Amino acid sequence: MDGISEDKLNVDIELTRLIPKLEELKEEMLRANENIERLESELRFSTEKAAEMGQKVKFKDKEIENYKTDLEKRKKEIYILNGKNKEDREETEELIKKIKSLETQLSEVKASPIILERIRDVMIHKGFLADRELDLIFKEFE
Repeated sequence: MDGISEDKLNVDIELTRLIPKLEELKEEMLRANENIERLESELRFSTEKAAEMGQKVKFKDKEIENYKTDLEKRKKEIYILNGKNKEDREETEELIKKIKSLETQLSEVKASPIILERIRDVMIHKGFLADRELDLIFKEFE
């Protein structure tokens, strides 16, 4: 029986030595479980934030696409307006040329009766009109 008592004593000694380690391990396991719960909570929070940020990114991408589309539309509008502006400018230049031409014609038409009157006066006094005299009359009204 001595062998059994000795074994029991060894087991009791080993048990006495292992019980504090078991308690230590239980405490470590509790701390580890608490840490796991905290990390899981942080992970859930981070996952929610990541999903939220993903939605914001999608929204911003959509916004950017809308801005790009608007920009392209405006570029086309500007191109069209520039073309119309060029056409209008050319038309205006043509109208200015026509107006200047008409002003020139008008001044010539206004001067015609006076020129005819001068020619008539010279013909009344001399009875004829020399080329040189006609040129002088025309130069007066240029």
